[in-house]
Amino acid sequence: MTQKVAEAQEPHAVPTDPRRPAGLFGSAFSIFIALLWGGLPVSIKSSLKYGEPLQIGWMRFALGGLVTLAYMVIRRESFSLKGSEVRPVLIVSLLFSVQLVFMNVGQDLTTAGHATAIGTTMPIWAATIAQIMIPSERMSRWQVLAIALSYAGVLAVVFGDDAGTTEGVSLLGDILSLISAILLGLRIVLISNYAQNVSESKLMMGQQVIGTALFLVASYALESPTYTLESEFWIALAYQGLVIAGFGFLANAWLVKKYLPSTVTFFYFVMPVAGVTLSWLILGEDPGRGLLAGMALVGAGAFVYGGEAYFKAMRQSRQDA
Repeated sequence: MTQKVAEAQEPHAVPTDPRRPAGLFGSAFSIFIALLWGGLPVSIKSSLKYGEPLQIGWMRFALGGLVTLAYMVIRRESFSLKGSEVRPVLIVSLLFSVQLVFMNVGQDLTTAGHATAIGTTMPIWAATIAQIMIPSERMSRWQVLAIALSYAGVLAVVFGDDAGTTEGVSLLGDILSLISAILLGLRIVLISNYAQNVSESKLMMGQQVIGTALFLVASYALESPTYTLESEFWIALAYQGLVIAGFGFLANAWLVKKYLPSTVTFFYFVMPVAGVTLSWLILGEDPGRGLLAGMALVGAGAFVYGGEAYFKAMRQSRQDA
């Protein structure tokens, strides 16, 4: 009887979230992935000179699928889906396809520099959405300051008073790129949640298989696909497919499975520095002196946020010990 009373009085145990703030390794790896992603809009812009947005989308997915397939074979992972895995894979895959439509079409309508900087607002949306969907996600005042500094850097990169020519920029393209960033933030938080129970490689493979099928059908229904042997097209496509849709997606899924999404996605604020610089070097888009101010602000924000995340992870490790 006494035992039953004691059990009744004992509070229900709250499940512990296995995700932790990104420490030194997680932060450094996130920065590396973000630098790779900084080159994505440039590669998309380069490939759009030879192909259509939806056509490039399905070709990119197909290449990314080959990387994920090799990853699953090496790890000897099963390709079959359990009943409980079907819904998460479908949700992430369909959201991914919709987000990529906005990104590719938006990129086609504006400059690579604008698309890069606007796309880099994704951490703001990911952090905001994570506050709602992940109970253990709570931003400190230092993290809010870091986001404000970094976002100011993004604005300085794009809208500096000497940002160069506005040729190629369109409001519609910028709006579509912004919607893409919001959807990407939502998708990353969902992947972080779903990956606690579903293999991240299955989530990625589902994205690529469904994305390839949908974009292939849509391309031939809505576009007039053309194919070329130009090396620029295939180098750009290989970067999008093998480096980003393959390695980049898997690496990012692993990061948000292991660490809290806001402490990983924040470092995507370094994307505009890489993206705008590459746009200048490869596409000839003049960023102007605003790039220098933007780099300083983004760097300051990354330092503040990274330091906060690192020391938080260290405190958590001491508590767990």
